[in-house]
Amino acid sequence: MAETPERPDTGEIAAPADYGTVGHSSWDQSAAWRSAVSLDPRMAWGANGTIDLFEATLADTHVRAMLSQRLDAGVAPPLEIEPGGTARRDRLAAEDLVDQMEAIGIDRITRELLHAIWYGYAVAEAIWDIDGGRVRLADLKVRDPRIIRWDTRTQEPLLVTRAKPAGQALPPAKFTLLTNPRSHGGEPHGPGIANWCFWPVWFKRMGYSGWAAALERFGVPVAYVTLGQKPTQAEQQAALDALAAIRNGTGLLLKEGQAIDVLEAQARAGGDFNLFTRDMDRMIADAIVGQHGTAEIGPHVGTGEVHMKVLERLVTADARRVCDALRASVATWLTGWNFPGAAVPRLSRDTAPPEDLVARASRDATIAAASGLRPTPAYVERVYGGEWERGPLATPPTRSEEMPPVMLAAQPVTPRTAIDDLVNHLLGEDIATATAAPILDPIDEVLAEATNLEDLRARLDGLEDQPSPETLASLIARADFAASLAGAAGAPIEPDEADEDG
Repeated sequence: MAETPERPDTGEIAAPADYGTVGHSSWDQSAAWRSAVSLDPRMAWGANGTIDLFEATLADTHVRAMLSQRLDAGVAPPLEIEPGGTARRDRLAAEDLVDQMEAIGIDRITRELLHAIWYGYAVAEAIWDIDGGRVRLADLKVRDPRIIRWDTRTQEPLLVTRAKPAGQALPPAKFTLLTNPRSHGGEPHGPGIANWCFWPVWFKRMGYSGWAAALERFGVPVAYVTLGQKPTQAEQQAALDALAAIRNGTGLLLKEGQAIDVLEAQARAGGDFNLFTRDMDRMIADAIVGQHGTAEIGPHVGTGEVHMKVLERLVTADARRVCDALRASVATWLTGWNFPGAAVPRLSRDTAPPEDLVARASRDATIAAASGLRPTPAYVERVYGGEWERGPLATPPTRSEEMPPVMLAAQPVTPRTAIDDLVNHLLGEDIATATAAPILDPIDEVLAEATNLEDLRARLDGLEDQPSPETLASLIARADFAASLAGAAGAPIEPDEADEDG
C-alpha cells in the first residue's frame, strides 16, 4: 500500500467517459476455452473478453438469485467501527469515520464491492472533498472492472483509460481494491466464481434451444390426411390446403372419402430436461453459496441447517475481506489526514446468526438454581436488550459486573414484617427462653428423675402447685398488643429495655 499523500486528489480519475469499453483484464482466466466457445455460431453473447462472458452469465435467473442471496447476507449486519486504540484521538478518528461511512451509504457500496466474488476482483474510486481543514469522503464509486488490467510480470493492477490503454500505475490514496484469495503468489487475484458458473449457464441455454425444437417436433400433435396409393398432384395440394386451414383456424372442405386424423406424440424414449436443468442449477448454487440446500425446498431440516452453516461461513469471510480492504484504504487515508498519529479504526460486521435467547435464559436459570448467583443489570441489558428498571422487591446485586453473570432471574424474596423483627429479637436476645425458665426447669428435673411412666405422671401432678409464670404471661400480652398496634397503624415494633432485661 502506497504512503498517504499530504493532500488528496479531489478529481475524478476513472469516470465512465474516460475509459468506456477499453478492453478487459490481460490476465484472461478463461483463455483456454473462451476462443472455442466464441466460435460457436449459436452464441449470442459476442464473447469479447472474460468480463463480457461473466456479465452475460449474470443474466441467468438462477445465477442472479443465488448471487443476490450471498450479497444481501454480506450487508445484512450493520458495519461496526471501533477505535483502534485507547487514546482520545483514536476515539475521535473512529467517530469521524462512522459519520463519513453513514453519509455515503456504505452498505450499498459494500454490496457493489462484493461483486469481486463473481469477477475475481472489484475496484472503487474515492471521491475526496476538502471541508475547511478536514478531508471528507464525498463518495466511493465502484467502477467497471474493465478499468483494471494486471501486469503480466509484476501482477500489479494498472489503470486503463482511453488516453493510456496500456495502463498506468494506480495513483496513491485513490482506489480501493477487493480481490479474491489467491491459490499462490503467481496470480494477481483469485478466480471469480463466474468461472464455474459459465458452463452450466451455457449448457442450459443451448439445452433450452434444443429442447424447444424437440417439443415443437415431437410434443405437439400432428394432423395428417390419408391419400390413395397414387394421388394426383391436385389431391395432394388439396390435402395440404386442408391441413393449412386447420393450422390457420379457417374452414375447410373435404372430398367424400377423405378424413383428417391427428398423430399424437408418443411417450418419450428417454431423457428428462427437468433433471438436466436441475443438475445445472445445483452446480450454479454449489459454486456461489457453497451448497444447493438453501436453494431448494425439502423435508430434511437437519441437512438444511448444515447447508446454511456453509453459507454463513462464506458470508463471514466475504464481510471480513471487505472490512479489511476498507480499513487498509479509505480508513487509513482519512485517519492520516484528519487525525495524524491516531490508530486506524477497526471495521467489522457481525455475521453470526442471532443467539437463541430462550435457550440462554433456560441455561442461566439452571445455573442460578444451582449456584445462587444473580446477574448484573448491565448483563441483562446487554444480553436480552430492552429497557429495565429495578422492581420494588429486588435487592442490589452482590457481585461486580466483571464477574461472569449466570442468573437470569432471582427467586422471589418475601418481605420482612414487624412481627418478624419482634420474633427475631426475642430469639436473638434469648428473652423468651429466660422468661420461660421458671416453668421449664422443674419439668426438666422431673423428666430426669422419673423411673417409669407412672412415676412421671405422679411427679407432673405435683407441679400443679407451682406459681403461675406471670413474667412470661406479661411478655406474651405485650407482644400481642404491639403486634395488633403495628398491624392497625403500620407503626414499627421497637423492643424496649424491659424486653431486653427479660
